[in-house]
Amino acid sequence: MSQTVVVGNDRTDKPSNRSALPEVPEDFMRAPREPIVRDPESVLYDGVFRINADEDLQFQLRGHSINPLVDIAQPLFGLVIRLRRMMDLPQEEVSRLYENVRDHITALSEEVRQLGYDGATQLSFRYALCAFIDEAVMATPWGVGSRWKGRSLLSYHHNETWGGEKFFTVLARMQMDAAKYRDALEFKYLCLCLGYQGKYGQQHNNKDTLNAIITKLHEQLRQLRGDAPERLVDAPANIARLRRKLHRQWPLWTPWAVAAAVIAGAYLYFSLKLGAATQMVLDSLESILKQ
Repeated sequence: MSQTVVVGNDRTDKPSNRSALPEVPEDFMRAPREPIVRDPESVLYDGVFRINADEDLQFQLRGHSINPLVDIAQPLFGLVIRLRRMMDLPQEEVSRLYENVRDHITALSEEVRQLGYDGATQLSFRYALCAFIDEAVMATPWGVGSRWKGRSLLSYHHNETWGGEKFFTVLARMQMDAAKYRDALEFKYLCLCLGYQGKYGQQHNNKDTLNAIITKLHEQLRQLRGDAPERLVDAPANIARLRRKLHRQWPLWTPWAVAAAVIAGAYLYFSLKLGAATQMVLDSLESILKQ
């Protein structure tokens, strides 16, 4: 049975009223030049020792995942992980970061559309991504009183100020047709694993409730994907056959050693032959002298 999933103020069956997408600047996702981090050693980044002077907070994490939605969102996942560790950020930089992330989400939405996903998947992906980033920013000291609070990503893209409840409502509806919305469910699963709480953030037993939701979703996705292989690769299958092995490489001194052995052998052979001939001559002379 087909099902229409409504996300925010958008419906999956109405045409898009956006005639043209804004051009994404080449320097999107640029972060403050001198962000302050209390514990730089705990930030997972190759240039961790330069984090306080790092101009770029975007992780280049497009890893060609089996799930295109997850692969598309990986740079923003990495961004959120780092933003959570920033204790201070100038308000002008917050505004700049907001604009860059906003435009980046617009570009990602177009990329998802070009991949051929249906309208429900497109809207739920953008809705969940906006809610995930908004919650992460609002949990920081610099995000609470910033421009971000007055004009969140969810407000810009879906005309809603809070998506903590609808995230889980759409999640439950998609779980009713998990095979169709598998990629979107996997994306939402990662959002939950990376700390999204939504409406459960203020509840007393939020951890138990969220863990139950994550566990149920994980079991459902595992049935769709199957069990993970015990080994990443089959090592014996990658062993070359005997006939394909390289021939033994002889050292450079091998010809000289062979030549020396041949000469020594020839010398020994002729020495023995000469000794035998000499002995025959001596025996003949001795017999003549005795006569």
